[in-house]
Amino acid sequence: MRVPGGLLVDDSCITEVTNGATLIVDDVGENRTRVNCPLQKQPLSAPQIQIYAADAHWQSQEPITSVTANWEVPQLPKSIGRQVVYFWPGLKSKQPEMGYPVLQPVLQFGESSTRWELQSWFVDARSFFYPVVRAPAILVNPGDKITSSMQLSADGKTWTIAGIDMTTGQDSTLRISHRRAGGCDYNYAMLVNENINVDSHCELMPANSSITFSNVSVNSKKPEWTLRANCANDTRCDCGNKASVDTKGDVILSWKNTVAEIHI
Repeated sequence: MRVPGGLLVDDSCITEVTNGATLIVDDVGENRTRVNCPLQKQPLSAPQIQIYAADAHWQSQEPITSVTANWEVPQLPKSIGRQVVYFWPGLKSKQPEMGYPVLQPVLQFGESSTRWELQSWFVDARSFFYPVVRAPAILVNPGDKITSSMQLSADGKTWTIAGIDMTTGQDSTLRISHRRAGGCDYNYAMLVNENINVDSHCELMPANSSITFSNVSVNSKKPEWTLRANCANDTRCDCGNKASVDTKGDVILSWKNTVAEIHI
C-alpha cells in the first residue's frame, strides 16, 4: 500500500498499534523473523506520481525535539478517482526528501476512505525491517480544527506523535521508542502537501484552494522556512502549486482545483 512520506510498502510491513500505546523494540521481537520487507524503492512514475507537490522545510542546527502546528480540514475534492492527497507537518531525518525517516500526523484523503482521515505515522521507506508504524485513523470533517504535536520525552527515549480533532475531541496518537523510530536525530521540520495519482488532474484536489498551517513552533522557535513547489511548472503534476508565508508567519500551501487546460 502507499504510505505518506515513503513509497509502496507491503502491508505485512506495517505495524498498527493501539491508539496511545507505546511501541518499543522489545514489542517487536516476534517480528525479527520477518525481515526484508518487499519495498518498492523507486518513486512511482506517471500516471501514478507520488510527489511533494509543495512544501516548506527548515533545517535545525540542533536535533529537533518538539513541533506543534494547527490547521483546518479542507473541503472534499469535487472529483474522486484513485487519488491520495496528504497534508502533514512532519520531522525528517537527513534530508527533506521522500524516503527518509519521517514522523508525521497526517491528514489524508484516499488512503483507505473517500473521507478525510487523521492518522499518526512513522515511515522509513529505506529500511527493510518493519519500516512503518501507525496509530489508528480517525474520521474528520471539512472545517474541523486540527492541532498536532511531535514531542520527544525528556529522557530522549520516546516520541509521541499526535493529531487531535479539536472539534470532536478525537485523536490519533502514536508513541514509539526513539530506537524504533529509526534511532536517529530529526533535524528537518516540514509542512507538506504530498499527492499520489493526482498528476495534472487538478479537479482531484480539495475543492478549496489552500490550507494554512498556523501557530507552528519547532523547538519553541518560529522557523525561517525554505519554500518549494516541486509540481510548479512540471507538466506531469502542475496544479499551480505554491508555498508561501504570511505576515504572521503562517505557512500556506495552495493549488488550483480545476481541470488543466489542454493546448493543441
